[in-house]
Amino acid sequence: MSMSLNLRELFDSELLTIRHAVARPSPSKGDDIPQGTADLMLMPIAGVFAKHESSKQHVIANSNHALFFGYGKHYRISFPGNIGDESLVFAFSQSALAELLAQTVGAERLYSPRLDTHCLLAPDTVLHRELLWHNLLSGAIDRLAIEELSVLMLAASLLAACKDNRSKDRARHSITLARRRQKVELVKELISLHPEQDWALGDLARQAGISPYHLVRVFREEVGVPVHRYLIRTRLGKGLEHMRAPDAGLTDIALEAGFANHSHFTSRFRSVFGMTPSQFRGRIPA
Repeated sequence: MSMSLNLRELFDSELLTIRHAVARPSPSKGDDIPQGTADLMLMPIAGVFAKHESSKQHVIANSNHALFFGYGKHYRISFPGNIGDESLVFAFSQSALAELLAQTVGAERLYSPRLDTHCLLAPDTVLHRELLWHNLLSGAIDRLAIEELSVLMLAASLLAACKDNRSKDRARHSITLARRRQKVELVKELISLHPEQDWALGDLARQAGISPYHLVRVFREEVGVPVHRYLIRTRLGKGLEHMRAPDAGLTDIALEAGFANHSHFTSRFRSVFGMTPSQFRGRIPA
């Protein structure tokens, strides 16, 4: 039995491309995919499928798993129960993938003796994937948030697939405490000076002289929140500053602070402060 495959691009940046794949069993006879055409991470979001790497070896994948597909590596897909599946397919740039592999698990390629070709995801990684999926579905694409979540999920998946526990500590010791604090403060400065800018993870990482993966990891450890959340808090602070002018319109305030529109500003404001900007203004003494 063959399959029908529908691919739809959801996100594309310098760092990675994300596609939504819907695969269904097809009664028409067709050739199995002979080999991978790129290094990919695949995360099922619904259904179930089996990845066959040889005639005697296969793995089952559902929405609790991540799988790696290596360039030039042969595989075959089948569908237990004829259900089919939906997945998110992540293709990272070659440079970003190489850096992340080296810094997380000390591997040079996605198909490595150090790594299994699949893994069971930790619960928080499953939640990160769901949050990413909802962000992509909303249509209000926030590049920094999507890139940050994607890097976190790839790193977590690689660590979960790592066969050598000693490699899992590799990234923790690659930057000294003083140096990493300097880099984090530089990123905080860039965001604080230009919160309205449409920051990409790669832009911030390059200016700090650090890889995207290390930026995601050490920023969270040093500041206590992810880079994207820090940016949102900074934009909200700028919004509060502009709201001191009683005649300023909320749409203008939202755009000046770096939000896509009034609705985006209101949603973020409510999630952080527990009320809308209009409700907050109603509490300000005349």
